[in-house]
Amino acid sequence: METFTWKVKPGMNIESEPRVRSVRFGDGYEQRRPDGFNINLEKYSISLSPRNADAQVIRTFLEKHAGVTAFFWKPPHQTHPITVLCRKWSVSVGAIRTEITAEFEQTIA
Repeated sequence: METFTWKVKPGMNIESEPRVRSVRFGDGYEQRRPDGFNINLEKYSISLSPRNADAQVIRTFLEKHAGVTAFFWKPPHQTHPITVLCRKWSVSVGAIRTEITAEFEQTIA
């Protein structure tokens, strides 16, 4: 499995939405339980601002995985890499630098 090694810009957003099964009864009582294992997989909204030549390498990496194949990535301030998918990214090309934004979804491969 390949690794995404490029540094992301500070200020990324992390979204968590644990999977929970619940049953609501007629009297208003609700019973909840975890929906399987690994219920709290996170989504990371990242951005990078590489030079144009490096941006093409990053785009090729994302296109190669095409939201289907997972890859390793180490989020900032974490010690171990996690497995993620990237189903969505956008690119804004400037004169010297390219702005890339992407959403990494943590997955269990």
